[in-house]
Amino acid sequence: MKAKETIIVTSERVGCDGGDAALGHPLVYLSLADKPAIVCPWCGRRFERAASYAASGH
Repeated sequence: MKAKETIIVTSERVGCDGGDAALGHPLVYLSLADKPAIVCPWCGRRFERAASYAASGH
């Protein structure tokens, strides 16, 4: 099984479509507003806030 992908982001809201073009999933938006990371419930991709994002006071 392919390892799940981790994506470093610099925003509180991210969109995930599974990434595999036609083999992906519908676009869903995920909120990191009160979390350092979130996992897409459709595909398992993990989105983490960049360390610089937290350090800048956001």
